[in-house]
Amino acid sequence: MTNAHRITKAVTSIIPVEERYQHIRPVPQLPNFAAHIEGVDLQKPLSAAVREELYQALLDFEVLFFPPQSLTPEQHLELASVFGPVAQGAYFPRKDGHSQIEVIETDEKRPPSIDHWHSDVTWVAEPPAGTVIQITEGPSVGGNTAWASLSKAFQALSPGMRDYLRGLTATHTWEISNWRNYLAGLGEDVLAKAIKEFAPVEHPVVRPHPESGKEVLFVNETFTRNINGVSSTESREILRFLTQWLKQPEFIYSHKWELNGIAVWDNRTTQHYALADYWPHRRVNQRVTFNVRGAKQQERTVLEIVGAENRVSSRAYGE
Repeated sequence: MTNAHRITKAVTSIIPVEERYQHIRPVPQLPNFAAHIEGVDLQKPLSAAVREELYQALLDFEVLFFPPQSLTPEQHLELASVFGPVAQGAYFPRKDGHSQIEVIETDEKRPPSIDHWHSDVTWVAEPPAGTVIQITEGPSVGGNTAWASLSKAFQALSPGMRDYLRGLTATHTWEISNWRNYLAGLGEDVLAKAIKEFAPVEHPVVRPHPESGKEVLFVNETFTRNINGVSSTESREILRFLTQWLKQPEFIYSHKWELNGIAVWDNRTTQHYALADYWPHRRVNQRVTFNVRGAKQQERTVLEIVGAENRVSSRAYGE
């Protein structure tokens, strides 16, 4: 029993890549997590068989990486469509002529500021299922992104802790994050509308993945305000424990970017952290978020909903 905590971090059953995949070749970087995908040209139309295997690979490995390929906006959106319809996104600016593509630019005047662990947009009732990003400009060194497996983190907890957490819910809100000052910089009317349109929401602390069946630890240090139904002290200490727990190296893969590198992750089973070690150099991240397959295509972006689609904030995100 003295080694039980070590056993729980291990993977006893490795996904049989050669048996399961005939049209793509996933190369896992950790046991059953973070796979590099070989043999796929994203600049050409994808066959139905390749699309289905890419979808299965995301369920299996939770985050996928493709070799550098320069994608047009249309190809970027087409890749996202493999996994689900395009989602509303967050409050980031949009690419000219392509409102479904968010652009996150950092440089000397806009220091990197998303260097905190989070899942995207957990402050809505149905958070996006995942995200496709491409780094179109970047520093010569640094600027990695790290992903943590929330299914690995949950399975490594003791049985008693897992049982305790399964009975809890937590409140998520953008209002405790850097978004509040950023939105205020877009105008007090925008901030007021965001507060009205995107009120705090509740999610289970442990969410079963609807397709893979994995149980996932679904709290994050950026948007989770509190555990519901317990004292403030218990809430604070449990959240502190969980947000530190998932940062163990056995659950984390840090990806070194190349120019035009591409990643796809399952937002329901991972958190990510953009390393802020490259300032004042420039980095440009173009991203598309997507919802679950079968969800209705969303007509308006988050920026349109709060009346800020044609505004530029007087404050950088993180100020």
